[in-house]
Amino acid sequence: MPEQTRIAVERSADRDELLGMVSKIAGVLRAGADTGEEARLVAAEPMRVLRESGLLAALAPVEVGGWQADPVTEMELIEAVSAIDGSTGWLYWALAGSTARAASMLPPEAVEAVFPPGGRFPLIAFQENAFGNTVVPTQAGLRVDGRWPFGTGAEYADWVLAIGHRESSQHCPWPGARQLAAVVPTAQVEVLDCWDGAGLAATGTVDYRITDVVVPWSRVWPYPAGAPVRGGVYFCFRRAAIKHLGFALGVARGALDEFTAHAGHRYAGDDRPVPDGLVAGVARARLSVDAVRALGHEAVALVWREARESGAVGEDSYRRLRAVARYATEVAFEACALVARFGDASMVARQHRSQRALRDIVAGSAHAEMSSIALDEYGRDLLSGKGATE
Repeated sequence: MPEQTRIAVERSADRDELLGMVSKIAGVLRAGADTGEEARLVAAEPMRVLRESGLLAALAPVEVGGWQADPVTEMELIEAVSAIDGSTGWLYWALAGSTARAASMLPPEAVEAVFPPGGRFPLIAFQENAFGNTVVPTQAGLRVDGRWPFGTGAEYADWVLAIGHRESSQHCPWPGARQLAAVVPTAQVEVLDCWDGAGLAATGTVDYRITDVVVPWSRVWPYPAGAPVRGGVYFCFRRAAIKHLGFALGVARGALDEFTAHAGHRYAGDDRPVPDGLVAGVARARLSVDAVRALGHEAVALVWREARESGAVGEDSYRRLRAVARYATEVAFEACALVARFGDASMVARQHRSQRALRDIVAGSAHAEMSSIALDEYGRDLLSGKGATE
């Protein structure tokens, strides 16, 4: 995959090696896509190679054994996996991202328990909202009892985070904290299979329930955390839009490659008339995807440079990044919708890759982070004179 970033930013020395890992396991990921769709979980073999390759540690801080890939490389990795299969790409960014973010804020006392020296690199899943759950400080630790929805990756994780509103300040080491987070081993967690989405079917976007578990104070901290405990500037700003951007670009690229190859083969001879608009439609889709990919690289590079120079990313800068991700999602939808405009009977099957990509991008666009409000917010910034770039 060629380097497209035109803005001078520091990049991970391991970028090519990490992208090469995706290429090495691409065949396994692709072969398991149909099985994952049927089972509503990424199949065992793709999950195994994702984990054993080290890719699920790509975003985590180096202090816990991760690669700590820079944000532009992060986007490229998610794009590369999502181009193979949307559900696998979504699960990849959810698990790798959750693990990395949790690792950046774990109390020092918890690191040895969660990331034991010489042990297998752990996976951590969590939903970052409390969803009305209340946690109760006790002398022995934090009592957790509740249910958290949309816990993508909890089926495969070793740990989950439980975030809740603090019931009282008694026994709490942080009496001013309104919310607390606790890291809980999945042996003490019940995964609830309640996901049967029209798209992103294999993500295993389950709920998880924790029933009356007391978590020792060594594995509890105030939430949201302040400055990252480890990972430094890599974790000083929100990265959700980067992940959604990589996902949208990957699904678009995979769908467009699939449709172009299919249509090129079907209309290679002179016996079938080419439908009106197909040739120009493919050209427009390719140009649009290439253009939004260049825009995405530039947008991520800008926030990464800002983070490195100032130690933070301004709200207006993040709103622009989020708007770019939403725009990329809309461009991806148009590319995936070629199958609806020009598809033939051979592409009707539910398991056809083009059909799956269309369902996946529709499902992905429903995520709150990718709401069309992102464009409204950026538009208001432009009208107020705050949204322009250098």
